[in-house]
Amino acid sequence: MSQPQRLVRAWSVRAGAARTQVEAGARARRWLWFREAFPDIERLRVVDLGGSAEFWWHAPVRPAHVRVVESAGKSAESASWLVHEPADPLEWSGSCDLVVCDGLLDRLAAPTARARLADVVHASAERYWLRTAAREHPLDPQTSLPALHLMPGHLRSRIGGSTPRVFPARRGELVSRFPGAVVRGERVAGLVSSWVVAKPRADHVPGRP
Repeated sequence: MSQPQRLVRAWSVRAGAARTQVEAGARARRWLWFREAFPDIERLRVVDLGGSAEFWWHAPVRPAHVRVVESAGKSAESASWLVHEPADPLEWSGSCDLVVCDGLLDRLAAPTARARLADVVHASAERYWLRTAAREHPLDPQTSLPALHLMPGHLRSRIGGSTPRVFPARRGELVSRFPGAVVRGERVAGLVSSWVVAKPRADHVPGRP
């Protein structure tokens, strides 16, 4: 690793730690909005695409049943209400009451893969909740370097010292892929750091009278 890359790595570690502390408040607000969007969550059958069982063990809500579909082979502690299905989320087929997808969209670089994820979400449930890093934010979500995520992939790898793994989305892309959903920006220090896309029940739109 070159000296510039070592400096980048040190910056990323420090900036990432600071960002994690700041985002703790955003996570609390996010769960409040989740509860507002899905007040009947305890009665819903949930499919989590690309998530983890650990996420639900620590969540302040407990759905009637959760099926976590992910292909990374993570070990998971199951329960009567929580099961882990080792499978490709983009190939999953089935039905549920609510699809949750937190952080999978921005791990997909190819537009075709992102379109496929949207198709799976729409085919699985009428109601859904997604979150993705915001491309509009000035800091790269992987390294916390200014504007690095706006550069071509080969430059991101050269400057950041690692292969890009996070590909943030613009609000316009989310509006296009999930028509009729509510797209809300999560702000950290006044700037939109991530987008939440929510489709609650048809007669309830959170944040609107």
